[in-house]
Amino acid sequence: MVKTSTWIALSVIAIGLGVPAVSVYSFIYFGFSYIVAGIIAAIALFAAAGIAIVGIVLGPLGQLFEGPSISERQKLDAMRAHQRATLEELDDIIDVLKEVRDVLRSVEE
Repeated sequence: MVKTSTWIALSVIAIGLGVPAVSVYSFIYFGFSYIVAGIIAAIALFAAAGIAIVGIVLGPLGQLFEGPSISERQKLDAMRAHQRATLEELDDIIDVLKEVRDVLRSVEE
């Protein structure tokens, strides 16, 4: 998922910054028509915005904002049950340790 997100971000940056930069460069140094360069740059910016929106809404970046899947929910429920059982065992251990403390205090006196 991170790999796909990285590729989406890199393509948005390349299209959104690279194509307009090349258009301006060709206009300045090679005498390319400024109208055509502007149109190409505007199309590139719209394309980059479209890729970014689709990448966020429909792609792997959009999946980050959705809830967990069924298998992930089952794993979370299992982890919660395990944590509850562990906390109950710790409560029992605390009770035993309190009894040991009380016995040691009574022996000490």
